[in-house]
Amino acid sequence: MAEFSAEKPCRILSLDGGGAKGFYTLGVLREIEGMIKCPLYEKFDLIFGTSTGGIIAALLALGKSVKEISELYESHVPTVMQRKKRADKSAALAALGDEVFKDAMFTDMKTGVGIVTTRWVIERPMIFKTSIEQAHGRMGTS
Repeated sequence: MAEFSAEKPCRILSLDGGGAKGFYTLGVLREIEGMIKCPLYEKFDLIFGTSTGGIIAALLALGKSVKEISELYESHVPTVMQRKKRADKSAALAALGDEVFKDAMFTDMKTGVGIVTTRWVIERPMIFKTSIEQAHGRMGTS
């Protein structure tokens, strides 16, 4: 995993959310990966994402190629997104997450990653990160 220092710039890939709009993100990432001719995690010190971007970020940081992630999206996103009720979508996504990520942990990531989410009950953002260095020396916020 990348080491952070004042002498070396930190290369960050930031991915937005938007459900099925992840297909657009994957199209752009496919072009970038084709240009650099190596897995994206090798070129970025941090990969951050929100919503579908968080899912893509985690998969990239685990070492998946953009092609592999695209195949997952093509086979699973339509069935998740066709659910009408929010609870049904959440349940389908949770089951898919268990299937895709299995027992993966942040310690399995090949580069730094951050997953940005919101805890709607208290209307506060939450950021899950691979290392304390990404918290800028702080243990966390409340």
